[in-house]
Amino acid sequence: MQNPPSLSYDPVTRRLHWITAAIVILQFAMGESWGWFGPVWKATARNIHTSVGVAFALLLLVRLYWRWTRRTGMPPLPGRLVPGVHALLYGLLIAEVIDGVAWRLTGTHPLYVFGANISCGACRLDRSWHNALAWLHHYGAWAIIVLACGHAGAALWHHLVRRDDTLGRMLPRLRPR
Repeated sequence: MQNPPSLSYDPVTRRLHWITAAIVILQFAMGESWGWFGPVWKATARNIHTSVGVAFALLLLVRLYWRWTRRTGMPPLPGRLVPGVHALLYGLLIAEVIDGVAWRLTGTHPLYVFGANISCGACRLDRSWHNALAWLHHYGAWAIIVLACGHAGAALWHHLVRRDDTLGRMLPRLRPR
């Protein structure tokens, strides 16, 4: 017998959602600003960005596994657009991780992950792809941010205008008006 849908997301789903949101904002801000403060900060920021990206890839796998195994008992998604937006966000996040790894493997800079120098000459990709992958990574990040802002805006619209419990599902202490 299947569990009836809950009115809010479970604590693990909520935590994974907000950790993902925080990492996406952090990674975007770091990627957009690392050229502002000189070469030493740029190298440091690149290594932090790469390390956090690897951790994010693992988090994304956990999140996808959790979502796949928790398909019953989840609150119903309102409207027809929501499942498509969620699928697009997941798809862009996965593509961004893959593109980021590929981009780093076409580069000439040493690859540090959590302080460890990952030297793998056989893992390097053809340098001719570097600029195209950089372009994809940059604009993929912007696409994620724009879509995530739309996602957040829709949640606020539901809360402030429609006065329903859509936002309260992810923030259970928030009550609809």
